[in-house]
Amino acid sequence: MKKFVGFAKRNLKDYLPILALIFVIVLFAILSNGQTLNTNNIKQIMLQSCTYIVAGLGIIFTMSLGNMDMSLDGIVCLSAFLGLQATEQFGPWAMFGMIIVAAIMCELVIGGINILLGINSVIVSFAVSFFGKGVAGYIIGNRSTGLSVPSVFNGLYSKTLFYAIAIVSIIVLSVVFHYTKLGKRTMAIGSNPTAAKAAGINVTKFKLLAYLVAGIMMGIATTMIVLRSGAIGATTGAGFHITMLLMMVIGGASLTGGTKEKIYSVVVGVLLFLCLENGLTVLGADPNVIGLIEGIIFLASVTLTFDRDGVPYIL
Repeated sequence: MKKFVGFAKRNLKDYLPILALIFVIVLFAILSNGQTLNTNNIKQIMLQSCTYIVAGLGIIFTMSLGNMDMSLDGIVCLSAFLGLQATEQFGPWAMFGMIIVAAIMCELVIGGINILLGINSVIVSFAVSFFGKGVAGYIIGNRSTGLSVPSVFNGLYSKTLFYAIAIVSIIVLSVVFHYTKLGKRTMAIGSNPTAAKAAGINVTKFKLLAYLVAGIMMGIATTMIVLRSGAIGATTGAGFHITMLLMMVIGGASLTGGTKEKIYSVVVGVLLFLCLENGLTVLGADPNVIGLIEGIIFLASVTLTFDRDGVPYIL
């Protein structure tokens, strides 16, 4: 009987975000008299979710290590700036490569410093965030002309393309995370790096590979942000790291990493956050009230998912 109760509790905990998503959709549909289920509203939510899902699919790899990445806003700002800057020097097609390379380098710097110097990943990622926003903001602020996406790419921003990128990313990253050595060993390191090392796992190698995946996905997500906005400024990416962290946690992702991490947490978390924010907006809620509600939900989610036994392994 005790085993059954324990099993039921674990399963309820795993599927609580999905149940919460269903509850939020139904609740706001009733309160708004169906306005939130309007076709255009749903399309807007789905399109908006694509960029966050792509970014989150990369960040789940570093979160599975038990490492929190607070650099996302800086990475978006810096890599977007370098990408558009590259178009002026090397032509329009250089934008894609430069954005992805810059995002990868930022993530590898975080992983490298964390591994080599043993500095907490939160501190390192904050430093990268400040560096990225500072450098990009300073240079953009001193330019006489703005930075815009080359006209040759104007036709690339389409719902179909964004949906395709998100769907392919979900499929590929699900396989990599749950069925390959990279995903399994990354989670093993997050559960207990000392035990993982004793078991013969190359901890340094798989940590760097996890940050590499995060960098690639952040590069793709930044490219999507640039294509959608058409231009960048000093505030590009502002708040992206906080929003992404909130989405991941309310989706069920654990801040302490390990084998508890699931890819569906990314998708569910993004949709739950956007449906909640959209529903409150449709009902005319004050922005401050929305922020308060999101904060309460975040705290509740952390309380449910935080593994207190895993705290010593957060690096």
